[in-house]
Amino acid sequence: MRIPKFVDRRVAIHESLPIGILLAMAGGFLDVYTYLFHGEVFASMQSGNVILLGVSLARGHFHQIVRYLVPIVIFMVGIIVTDWLKHKYPKGHFVTWQNVAVAFELVGVFVVGGVAPIASDLVINSALSFFAAIQYAAYRRLAGLPYATTMTTGNLRSISDYLYAYFFTKDPTASFKIKYTATIVAGFFAGAIFSTLLATVMKGRSIWCVSLLLLVVLIISLRNQEQ
Repeated sequence: MRIPKFVDRRVAIHESLPIGILLAMAGGFLDVYTYLFHGEVFASMQSGNVILLGVSLARGHFHQIVRYLVPIVIFMVGIIVTDWLKHKYPKGHFVTWQNVAVAFELVGVFVVGGVAPIASDLVINSALSFFAAIQYAAYRRLAGLPYATTMTTGNLRSISDYLYAYFFTKDPTASFKIKYTATIVAGFFAGAIFSTLLATVMKGRSIWCVSLLLLVVLIISLRNQEQ
């Protein structure tokens, strides 16, 4: 199968920029979705949930503890499940653990969209935290660089490091690193915007757009799988 020109042959498909952009958009979309529709809880940014949990405890709003604590715990479970997938499906010609992970997330998010009108906020937020964890754990490197597709703090830190390297240590690779990582941040930002705009039209069903993004990720991955 011919590799599309937008995929760099020198980079493993799971670390390629197109895959990273699509996943970053999905990550931004997820957090906006749960925040807007399901009680202002984050699907992937567990730092935010930990802060909100602390605020609730400090203010004596003990009835809100479960609202934040359960998604945090489920997110950790998702990381463990992804580690299991990594050992269950080692690198191969077709069925790689990353492909299994993204397919699992794709189906799971689609099911969440189907039950969103009748399920509780806690169920929806916990389920999406689980799938966000899978994405976060399965895709950690972009062309050999560490990055995240479900949050931006680490990416912004990396860009700052690369900017220092570019201006002060004259690192010849810094420009490439800045462009790649900044593009991921832009993708996350775009996902947040699209999620907000589509929410006014599709309501709870807008989460299906994440499944569509993941489907494109899976198709690109399978068509360009390393031989």
